[in-house]
Order: sequence, then C-alpha cells, then structure tokens
Amino acid sequence: MRLSIATALFMLTAVTAVNAYKADDLNKLNESGNCPDCDLRGIELQYKDMKGAEMRKTNLRDSMLKQIDLSNADLSGADMRRSDLEKSTLVSADLENAILQDADMEKAVMSGANLSRANLRGADFDSANVENGNFRNADIRKAYFKRANLKNADFSDAKVSETNFKRANMSGVIMVNAELDETNFTRANLTDARMEKANLSHANFYRAILVNADMTGARLSKATFWGANLSGANLESARGLEQEQLEGACGNTETALPGKLKLKPCRE
Repeated sequence: MRLSIATALFMLTAVTAVNAYKADDLNKLNESGNCPDCDLRGIELQYKDMKGAEMRKTNLRDSMLKQIDLSNADLSGADMRRSDLEKSTLVSADLENAILQDADMEKAVMSGANLSRANLRGADFDSANVENGNFRNADIRKAYFKRANLKNADFSDAKVSETNFKRANMSGVIMVNAELDETNFTRANLTDARMEKANLSHANFYRAILVNADMTGARLSKATFWGANLSGANLESARGLEQEQLEGACGNTETALPGKLKLKPCRE
C-alpha cells in the first residue's frame, strides 16, 4: 500500500519517539555500567550482564531487555512500562516504586526482588520465579501470574484485584489486608497462606489448595470454593461467607468456620 508523505512522516516520527534514548546516556552506560536518572527509552540491551548496575529513576520505557541479567541492580523508581524482560534475571533487584505496567516478565527469575510500591498493572509474570519477593503496597491490578512461583512472597496491603494466579505456587504467601476482589486462584497452591483481613470478594478458588490457610477477618462474599481443600484453614471470623459457597469444597476437623457453616471431609 502506498503511503502519503504526511503518513510516512508521522510513522517516522512515532518510531523515533519510541527509540528516543539519549546518545550521551548510552555512552555513560557503556563506559561505567551504570546510568541513574538516564533516558534510555526504546534501547536494546538483551542478553547483557548488568549485575549490580545503578539504574534508579532511569527511563527504560518500551525497551528490549530479554534475558538481561540485572541481579542486585538498583532500579528503584525506574520506568520500564511495556518493556520486554522475558527470561530476564533480577534476583534481589531493587524495583521499589518502579513502573512495570504492561511489561513482559514471562519466565523471569526474580527471587528476593523488592517490588514494593511498584506499578505492575497488567504485567505478565507467566511462569516467573518471584519466590520471597516483596510486593507490599504494590499496584498489581489485572496482572498475570499463571504458573508463577510466588512461594513466601509478601503482597501485604497491595492492590491485586482481577489478577490471575491460576496454578501458581503460593505456599506461604502473605496477603494480609490486600485487595484481592475478583482474583483468580484456580488450582493455585495456597498452603499456609496468610490472608487475614484481605478483601476476597468474588475471588475464584476453584480446586485451590488452602491447607492451613489463615483467612481470619477476610471478606469472602460471593467467593467460590468448588473443589477447594480447606483442611486446617481458619475462616472462623471471615465475613460474608455463606453455606452455599462451601458446597463442593472440603475440609477436616481442624477447619475453623464461622457460625454453623459446615464442610464435607476431604478424602484421604
């Protein structure tokens, strides 16, 4: 298709805007391995070894960062929205207050990473390893964590509405006082999870493992538990929970339920 001169100029301007990193900042990065508060929008740094790099408040928006190694890097306050970090390594990286909205984090290795107060809305963490990760006070709405390893991760006080945790390993996860309404926990492993005072309204726990989970004071109105294992779980002071929500779920003699609610025993 033939393009008009005006259309061609517009497209050229758009491409330039996306890849508008500053040459001086790129030189600084190449020379020192660090570039705090730099403009590196649209840069291509895939496969680079940048362990321990100082990149705080750097603009890395729309960048290609596949399989980059940023272990122990300081990325606090960095703007990485829409960037491609598939299979990247960010072990123990500091991403506090970073913007990762709509970023691709599929299969990233991020154990021990600090993501507190980060903007992770719509980010894709499919099959990522964020064991022991810190998500406290983060905005994680509509993110995707299918099959992710989130063992012992801390989501306390985070906004996690409409997020997908299908088949994720969330054993020992901490979600105290988190906003988890309309979140999908289908077949997730939530053994020993702490969800005290969390908002779990309309959450989906289809066939989830909730053994010894603590939901003390949680809001559970319209949440579904069909096929869920609640053995040893504490729901004693949960709010909004009705008998019909527990039909199809199971528990044991150690399961604590509010009022006169009952559960059928799980098969051994």
